[in-house]
Amino acid sequence: MSASDAHVLSAVAFQLAAAVGAYDEDVTELVQSGFDPELYRRVSRQMDQMRMYAAALPPVSVSWAEVMIRHFELTHCVWRVQKDGTGLSELRAVHQQLQQALQRLSRLCAQLMPTA
Repeated sequence: MSASDAHVLSAVAFQLAAAVGAYDEDVTELVQSGFDPELYRRVSRQMDQMRMYAAALPPVSVSWAEVMIRHFELTHCVWRVQKDGTGLSELRAVHQQLQQALQRLSRLCAQLMPTA
């Protein structure tokens, strides 16, 4: 890998890490405040943005796949809670699992960035 390739990967890893942070904040707000259509759309756009960054970073593919799975599970739980009020405890558990997956993804991104 050339030095310029390493710089590009580092820049993409930085962007992905920043997007993960913003997504995490918005998902937490979504879980705590209940279903908000605009917030849900913003979270969906963030997933699309993270997907683009993750596609450019093969070393994070497994971790990214886990985030996508956890996001789907969370979306399903949000829908159930909003639809019939069931699954609130499951929603909290899935949110915690999603946050753990996001932390692992963030750590991988940090490993792809130069230390100084």
